[in-house]
Amino acid sequence: MTIQRLRTPALAALASASLFAAGCGSDEDKVKDAVRDVAAAAKDKDADKFCAALSKKALKQVETGSKKKCKEAFNKQTLDALAKDAPDPEKIKFDKVTVKDDTATVKIKGEQSETKLLKEDGDWKITP
Repeated sequence: MTIQRLRTPALAALASASLFAAGCGSDEDKVKDAVRDVAAAAKDKDADKFCAALSKKALKQVETGSKKKCKEAFNKQTLDALAKDAPDPEKIKFDKVTVKDDTATVKIKGEQSETKLLKEDGDWKITP
């Protein structure tokens, strides 16, 4: 998967690994928080936090496609584009959040595609 192909779902999703402490809030709330956190990582041009928001499968696709570690794949140009396109984390509106077991689907108002998340090691991550 190329960075460009990952960029589209990543921007649509805008999710991150930073969540409330374990046990706080519903899974739906945690999924929404993950989306807001990755939007903040994109706005802040924080490759570490952005990469931490990706599932193991997504990381593998980024690293295989770019032949670089995730942090290196999200270079200045890519991070600038993500930051430009990322919404304000506090202004994200959710049309629909569906959680089933360890998977979630998010539809963000104004976005055409849905974003998939996977719960890995207790954290919600962006997944292909």
